[in-house]
Amino acid sequence: MKSVAIYSYGSKKACLLLPVLLCLSLLSCTNDIEKIRFFDQKDLPSQTVKDATVRHSSSGNVQMLMTTQLVEKYNEPTKRTVYPKGLHVDFLNPDGSKCAYLWTLKAEEIIESNLVLARDSVIIIDFESGDTVYMKNLTWNRTEGRMYSNDLVRSVNGQRLTYGDGFESDDQFNNPQIFHQRGTIEWNEDGKNNEK
Repeated sequence: MKSVAIYSYGSKKACLLLPVLLCLSLLSCTNDIEKIRFFDQKDLPSQTVKDATVRHSSSGNVQMLMTTQLVEKYNEPTKRTVYPKGLHVDFLNPDGSKCAYLWTLKAEEIIESNLVLARDSVIIIDFESGDTVYMKNLTWNRTEGRMYSNDLVRSVNGQRLTYGDGFESDDQFNNPQIFHQRGTIEWNEDGKNNEK
């Protein structure tokens, strides 16, 4: 009889544990499904390239040399190319010499509108004028061949420092402009500055 009572007690315990285990297994399944939904294909790139170099040419002349550590191409929700680890662009003269250089921590190219959005610390070096321009964001309209920004701009040329509230140039840096200049500071060799 004692063995029957123990068996009966054990089966009641098993009957109580069975629904609990079933609920726990269902909950764990829903979490896995949510994790799978989190990694939906819309969030994943259709193509990934590491250590890429892209050359843009016209009439047989290389005009631009782009290098980056990582390229991610997306098709959804819009076609775009993302450069999450930054972008380096060398702009070249017809003879192959560098006329300008652009560097940014992050960039994104919107394919349909042919826009490159440089984000988070943009530096442009114009080798012909000697200017180094710093800004937070830059929009590069490749269809129009124009670059512009409405952010705070700082330009350094030797001992001259200029601040402004916007920047515009063509993509060969033939006529760069800083808008709403707030002043130019020139540093002398003796450490004193002259503000204009």
